[in-house]
Amino acid sequence: MVKQFVIEYFQHVVEQLLINARVGCELAEFEKLGRLSKIRQIIRNVFFDNVKLSYGCTEPVAVGLSVAVGKDYLKGELERLEIVMDRNTYKNGLEVGIPGTHLHGFEIAAMLAYLVGDSKLGLEVFKNVTTEVISKAYEMKDKVTVKYENDMRLHIKTKLVGENEVIVEITDSHDNVTRIVVDGDEILNVQSSVNFKKETARSITLNEIFDYVQNPEEDVLEIVRQAIQYNVEISRIGLDTQGNFGRILEGIPRYVAAGVDQRMSGALLPVMTVAGSGNQGISCIVPVAVVADELGVSQDKKEKAILLSILVTIYIKAYTGMLTPICGAGSIASAGAAAGIVYLKDGTVEQIKNSINNVLATLFGMTCDGAKRSCALKASIGTQMALNSVKLSLNDTNIPCGNGFAAKDVEETIRRLELLTNSLRNFDEDVINFIGHC
Repeated sequence: MVKQFVIEYFQHVVEQLLINARVGCELAEFEKLGRLSKIRQIIRNVFFDNVKLSYGCTEPVAVGLSVAVGKDYLKGELERLEIVMDRNTYKNGLEVGIPGTHLHGFEIAAMLAYLVGDSKLGLEVFKNVTTEVISKAYEMKDKVTVKYENDMRLHIKTKLVGENEVIVEITDSHDNVTRIVVDGDEILNVQSSVNFKKETARSITLNEIFDYVQNPEEDVLEIVRQAIQYNVEISRIGLDTQGNFGRILEGIPRYVAAGVDQRMSGALLPVMTVAGSGNQGISCIVPVAVVADELGVSQDKKEKAILLSILVTIYIKAYTGMLTPICGAGSIASAGAAAGIVYLKDGTVEQIKNSINNVLATLFGMTCDGAKRSCALKASIGTQMALNSVKLSLNDTNIPCGNGFAAKDVEETIRRLELLTNSLRNFDEDVINFIGHC
């Protein structure tokens, strides 16, 4: 009887242990699923925060948006308009073409936004520019004064003076309006969430991005389809435009050069920006789209490859910052393109990482000397390096660790990129002194 009791007792203990183990496994699996769900939401948020449609270079666009917002609160006719911005924004707007015109300068951008800008359009604020208003904007541009300060973050402060006085501030990203003041009364004062979002982007890993790309949501893919449509279209138009750099170049880089040159020349065409830049959008989307069409892969695979390219570009930019002394289109977006093309060619995760590493280690020294037509040539060089990197990585031939900038893995290379980018902050001051002087 005692023996039977002992047997039954131990059977009960074993059954309970098995139940506890199963429950523990289920809890662990539930926690894992919960984390996976959280990661997916983070990646979705990062994507939608960083992939937006814009007409024109985003720095003059941001200035235009600040004016359009201020106009909503201004009484009477505009008497004067004062704009103060960070030096990176200033650098990028000096020589770039303003959408719908053959003109350069923040003064023209500001007056066009005052005349026809719609604050509800966000980065599409220049969408309604017509030839009729350009001459009027030119006549009024003397109402505008533009200065810059040594702020390391993206920061634009615009003051409109008429019968009342309106101040609008944009901080950290091109469409992030953080402060509105009307005659001294604060209508809006919100803390910028962009730095938090940047840290959120840094909380994910490349492996998690790769996993996400295998099964993205339909609304994400719909934006990818729009990005392909708009960015490939501006490249096609560029190739048909006399004098465009892309017409002279060869191979896949010519498509990228054509799109960037068309955009920098002031074409009134929409472009899907990536991490605050249309040139980055063209550079990380167009080459992957062209290769996908050449390979004849499925539409699904093409879209996922381009999504990977976009997310890799955003991930790297989370470390370097929105506006930097480094050419984002030529180096960072090209690293994204390399990742997307390796994906198209059925490369492994390790080969995708190596392709990113090869591009970054090679092109880190490509600096940004402002937005202008020659960005097209830098982007074309980046595209060619992306193609070279794809060949290297697929043949398991990569830049060894310790060869200059290259680290043992791509995540460490990206961290080095962040450190070296920060060390170049004074570079912009000298560049500003050179721009516009022959």
